[in-house]
Amino acid sequence: MYGSGSSDVRTLIFSSENFEFWRIKMVTIFKLYGLWTLVEKGITIPDSKKKKTAKEISIEEDDEKMAAILMKNAKALGIIQNAVSNKIFPHIANADSAKMA
Repeated sequence: MYGSGSSDVRTLIFSSENFEFWRIKMVTIFKLYGLWTLVEKGITIPDSKKKKTAKEISIEEDDEKMAAILMKNAKALGIIQNAVSNKIFPHIANADSAKMA
């Protein structure tokens, strides 16, 4: 409801139809959460950090920045995963696994 103060944003579930409509809504959601630049440009993780998880990153200034970026990346990925049908999900899950290897 408009003006209710709720921070929940409902996404249209993409099931391979009306992609352009879904895409416009998704861009708006990413901009709302301050994630659009990250989604559009991606992130680069230095080789020394690739083997670490967000929990393993030490609490130093550069590492704190990297942890914040990784958390934003996880948030964006979660939004995307929740906005696709079960039919589409395996395709994006496999693509994400390939990037992580």
